[in-house]
Amino acid sequence: MNSRMIFMNRLIRAWKYQYGVIRSIADWTIILYLIIPSAAIFIMMYRTWWQETPAWIEYLPFSLIFFTIYLFSWSGRIRTYVQEADKVFLIKKELIFIGMKKWGYAYSLFVQFFRIGVSILILLPFMRIHYLLDWQQILPLFFYFFSLNTTILLVKFYLRRIDIKFIKIAAGILLFIVFSWFSQLIYLLWEKDLFIFIYTCGAVLMAVSIHQSLRALKKMSSIDHEIAMGLEDKMKNINLIFSLSYDIEKPIVSKRTKPLLFRRSKRIFKKRTKVNGHTELFIKIFIRSYSYIFGFFQIISVTTAAMIIIPPLWIKAIIFIGFLIMMHFWLSLIWNKITASNPISKKYSEMPSYFSARKRAVTTLFIAAILILSLFITGWFLVLSHFGVSIGMLGR
Repeated sequence: MNSRMIFMNRLIRAWKYQYGVIRSIADWTIILYLIIPSAAIFIMMYRTWWQETPAWIEYLPFSLIFFTIYLFSWSGRIRTYVQEADKVFLIKKELIFIGMKKWGYAYSLFVQFFRIGVSILILLPFMRIHYLLDWQQILPLFFYFFSLNTTILLVKFYLRRIDIKFIKIAAGILLFIVFSWFSQLIYLLWEKDLFIFIYTCGAVLMAVSIHQSLRALKKMSSIDHEIAMGLEDKMKNINLIFSLSYDIEKPIVSKRTKPLLFRRSKRIFKKRTKVNGHTELFIKIFIRSYSYIFGFFQIISVTTAAMIIIPPLWIKAIIFIGFLIMMHFWLSLIWNKITASNPISKKYSEMPSYFSARKRAVTTLFIAAILILSLFITGWFLVLSHFGVSIGMLGR
């Protein structure tokens, strides 16, 4: 088998695996009553956008649309489809091995090309009808964001090789800011119709990024890293199901030898009571667990996005009430999980102090969630107001 056949074989198997994962949760009832109606509603909405633009788009400047596409450009990653057995067998045939990785990289570029194209296609009614852009203005944007995406793929390939999580996050944030500044420069050039400079910058970005990516793929020393990335990509849908499920908890493996917070397990409360003891134990376990913190902020962030994006105020109110119910239920569930697995809390689970501590801890985190949600929404409204969008406009 040549490199292309090996790549195609692994690609088809990867598709079948992901299809099996999706089919494990999306049975015929979900497809019939959720997926198909949702797709039909979106198609009808998209058709109406071509006929008449919605009222909320009238208050959004195109710079915000531009930034939205920039955010979407950070999705995706390089896939090489390297497997564990390649360290023993395929690596001996270097030309076939590298050729297979090149096919994987080409497929990754095609996927990003398709994603950017779909994002432009979804926003096309607004670009053509509301912002009155012609194809001479739209094509430079598409070319730039695709070329930028090739650079982001390379950057993320190297970022994922960093083992220290703090350095990885800090480097990612810094690069995100740097690329956003560069994109703002491109936007200024686009506003002045200097398309030749946009095409030039995009071509240089794409050429350098593809060249450096192919050089990185030729290095045999990165095979362990590529195997780990391939396994992570393979399990992404399963991990998503685990993170959204209340009944399944995926353990998070940490490389730290000491917890990030409360390393010496100092006291949180000076007064030592039974209620404080239960509360302190719960808070420490909750904060030290990445999965609990991730779930906590995941519910808040999803609610924030829904309340910002969905225009009618009455729907925002329903979403907020649903958030209150869901957050309180989730915190109560986490309390039960922590105390059921901890022998100290389990021993005193029938005492009045246990129930007092439960009410106190859940209420404290519940209020903290409401405050964080308020800060997130306020922050987003401040950002939108910077672009000239008011709260009243979003409520229409």
